[in-house]
Amino acid sequence: MFDFITQDHNPARVPCADGGAAGMDVSILMRVLDEIDYGVVLVDGNGSLRYANQLALREMLAGGPLRLGGGRVHTTTPADQHVLSVAIADAVRGRRKLFTASDACGSLPVAVVPMHGAADGEALALLVLGRRSAADSLTVDFYARSNGLTCAEALVLQRMCVGLKPKEVAKEQGVAISTVRSHICSIRTKTQTGSIRELLNRIAVLPPITPVIKAMSVEHHREPATAQ
Repeated sequence: MFDFITQDHNPARVPCADGGAAGMDVSILMRVLDEIDYGVVLVDGNGSLRYANQLALREMLAGGPLRLGGGRVHTTTPADQHVLSVAIADAVRGRRKLFTASDACGSLPVAVVPMHGAADGEALALLVLGRRSAADSLTVDFYARSNGLTCAEALVLQRMCVGLKPKEVAKEQGVAISTVRSHICSIRTKTQTGSIRELLNRIAVLPPITPVIKAMSVEHHREPATAQ
């Protein structure tokens, strides 16, 4: 099962920050990582998968720029594959890298970070996947519901968060600009913000809300084709 990907499935505990002996169940730590709105992937120097949180696993199984094949992490193009391989090799030697993997449908920024200190002394690399958008729709929706916005107000807020201006929102929704401005006024009142800029800045720093993702099994998914 990929809900908890490690070298083995033996029970393990992670030491507490204060060095206490009780520690923390690894399963709890994995659940914490699954609540992070960034995909994280742990690989060895050959790119073999050691761990992926649910968001990263979903990204790789969706057929995007970064994919999973034969137990290894791949990109969709030979050029990106070379960059990824070099970045992983550099991370194993202690150097951080940032690159962008691309395919026909878009691009995905990836930070490659050294992860030393494994129990067996093996040097690993952590791939931190970028977010698809600055303002995640689930986060905006959660914010809207928390502040009592109507469905129409929440939709206006969602569209402004992706960069649309009020006139563009009105055109897209087929309503008068005065209707959108009325919604914006109500949104600002309910959220107690003085301007649209203040509102958008507040949303930009909200804690990310991740979707509920069911555990996936490699055996139940066909691995996408990868660059050779």
